[in-house]
Amino acid sequence: MAPAPGRTELKRGQSVALRVTSDRADTLHVHGYDRELALPAGQEATLVLTADRTGLFEVETHGTRLVLTQLLVR
Repeated sequence: MAPAPGRTELKRGQSVALRVTSDRADTLHVHGYDRELALPAGQEATLVLTADRTGLFEVETHGTRLVLTQLLVR
C-alpha cells in the first residue's frame, strides 16, 4: 500500500506552479483541468495553471499512474 498523496490547498483564482522531475519519460496530468505536460527523463518540467475550478483534483503521472499530489481548490 502506498502512502496517501500530499494535498495542496489553493484559493479559487490562485496560480500554482507544479515542478516535477521524473526518472523516466512520462506525462503529468491534472485531472479536472485536463492539463498535461511532457516529463523528459531526468529534467525538471513545470506546469503553471490558474485554479479557476473548485473541488479536489489529483495530479498524477500517466505512465506510472503515480499520484503526486491533490489540489484542493476552495
